[in-house]
Amino acid sequence: MNRKPSLSDWFLLLLLAVIWGSSFILMKKGLESFLSVQVASLRVIITALVLIPFAIVRRKEIRKEKIKYILLQGLFGNFLPAFLFTAAQKHIDSSMAGILNSLSPVFVFLLGIIFFSTGYTGLKLAGMVIAFSGSVLLLFVDRHNGVTGISQYGWLIVIATVCYGISANLIKKYLSDVHPITITAMAFSMLVIPALFILSLSGFTLSLHDDQAAYASLGYIAILGIFGSGLASIIYNKVIHRTTALFAASVTYLIPIVAVFWGLLAGEPIGAIDYVGMGLIFCGVYLVGK
Repeated sequence: MNRKPSLSDWFLLLLLAVIWGSSFILMKKGLESFLSVQVASLRVIITALVLIPFAIVRRKEIRKEKIKYILLQGLFGNFLPAFLFTAAQKHIDSSMAGILNSLSPVFVFLLGIIFFSTGYTGLKLAGMVIAFSGSVLLLFVDRHNGVTGISQYGWLIVIATVCYGISANLIKKYLSDVHPITITAMAFSMLVIPALFILSLSGFTLSLHDDQAAYASLGYIAILGIFGSGLASIIYNKVIHRTTALFAASVTYLIPIVAVFWGLLAGEPIGAIDYVGMGLIFCGVYLVGK
């Protein structure tokens, strides 16, 4: 279904922004006690444990020819980004990760046109350019020291946004007739096995035993898995079904706003550049949804 986003669609988009914008802080908290591969593996495993009952109930809804697309969607939409983001956030802060994440709609747009025959309008294109300009402003202009650059680890997040672009287009092209809960539950149920294998090789039990703060970090990862992966993935897939892959991906333009909000709570200063960038992002998202 491709239709103009309704008020409820915008509400779901804002809810996604809050959940995913908060995920970067939760990853940072998890990384205080665990390795990046452990945080990513645990995120997938915990999400799978919550969703496996749904997969069992809904497994008969899936036609055999859809399984490969669900697996690919889960791989590119959840599994690979989980590892890429945690590896990057060992070296860059959560607000930077949120800002770089706003590249996702660009790759949804480009990959959709190149590989999935997705159409577009000049207005949507203009909205993407404006919103992306706001993200670039926040990324490259330091509020104190002028122009800055991207850490080499930031490119891991750029690769993750390419993965998101592939995932969103797969859902719209091949899984539009499959319920969002079914897609998410089946994907995580298939990916839990490699996640368990990776965790078993990572020395997880030693990390849990040696660090007194490990259980608190594990709690943050549990919240990350249940809400940041499970619930958010279901909502995201639902928005794609109801509107377009491009509109759903525009949530990543709002995520930097949430990142700045967390910065305020942490006592970080907010400069004029931040407000200009956020204004451009809001304007762009509005045009993308028109």
